[in-house]
Amino acid sequence: MRIPTRSPKHILRRDVPSRLTAVDRLCGEIRTFLHERDLCGDAFVVELTARECLNNALEHGNRGRPSSPIQLELRVGRVWILLSVTDQGPGFKWRSSRDVAAQESTGGRGLAICSHYAQRTAFNRRGNRITLWLSKSRKDN
Repeated sequence: MRIPTRSPKHILRRDVPSRLTAVDRLCGEIRTFLHERDLCGDAFVVELTARECLNNALEHGNRGRPSSPIQLELRVGRVWILLSVTDQGPGFKWRSSRDVAAQESTGGRGLAICSHYAQRTAFNRRGNRITLWLSKSRKDN
């Protein structure tokens, strides 16, 4: 699935420190970015999956080191919203990973949530970048 190159008004790129407050601010910025483009129906899913990816990058990738930035890129295409999050960590073995958390666990569901909402999920070879293809909602006009 190829997303055509879009003008900068359809792209949000940010580098943020590995801090929960920075993740919260960026998620608010994502919501605003989508609302300004009349994509209110997509805002919940995009913000939810972005937050899961950003939190994983912060906690597991960068291990909470504020000096290690997290990069986010959000591209709005005709059919897809592409979300990519990269951390500075060593990555993980995503090919053999099973994101299954025990029912009583309070964590470990991030990748499962992302996989549920995304039509496609991909990792770079190193395992420190996740890319999600999220289908834009259709307008019934």
